[in-house]
Amino acid sequence: MEIRKRFFKNIAVLYISGRIDLNAAEIIEQTGHLIKEGIQKILCSFTNVNVVDYNGLSILAIAYKNVSNQKGTLKFCGVPSHIKELFKAARLDMVFEIYDDEEDALKSFELSDKVDRMRLRRRFKRIDMAMSVRFKRGVSSDVKVLKGRILNLSADGLFIYSKNTFPVSTDLYLEITFSDRKEPLTLKGSVVWLADKELQPHSHPGMGVCFTNIDKKAQEHIIDYIDRNVIGRSKTR
Repeated sequence: MEIRKRFFKNIAVLYISGRIDLNAAEIIEQTGHLIKEGIQKILCSFTNVNVVDYNGLSILAIAYKNVSNQKGTLKFCGVPSHIKELFKAARLDMVFEIYDDEEDALKSFELSDKVDRMRLRRRFKRIDMAMSVRFKRGVSSDVKVLKGRILNLSADGLFIYSKNTFPVSTDLYLEITFSDRKEPLTLKGSVVWLADKELQPHSHPGMGVCFTNIDKKAQEHIIDYIDRNVIGRSKTR
């Protein structure tokens, strides 16, 4: 990974190239150094970033938290679609300030220090809810079945609020009972993110789970359920 830096007025722009993984701690160092120098507005360009893994997500979350704790603002732009999906799975798209291009991101610093969070959330079709879910690690009948609440559901994953969480990459078996189905929907998933207590206090403790090997029929049912409930909620407003 490489970082090139330039300044636009009082904004520092970091152009990141390559992989953001376990060896990308320089992002934390660079942003921290800028804050110490009195630069409160920092923009990271992901135009030349090809991979962000789960260790990289943690590094970005730490950098974001450190800057925020020092009353600074850290934003991202030019994020490739596959990395946006990773942010989405980790629910960090609701935390990070993400812009399509550098020009819009730079303008946002000048327009306001407040983020239009609703605009960011509506970019992906999903629904917030409080539906119960049963889950367990492994298929053995001896494995204890745990309970939690789904706070957020999309066609490719969900977020489970529960005191019982598992490490990233843990495979889970999920059982969701929808109001329009007699039988629960059984799905497989993998843990992709654990809620950060400081960044996501209302979701902690909890974990983001991405569906794995989901069949087309099950996915279509979830999409249909989301469509009907999103439309139903909008009509009541």
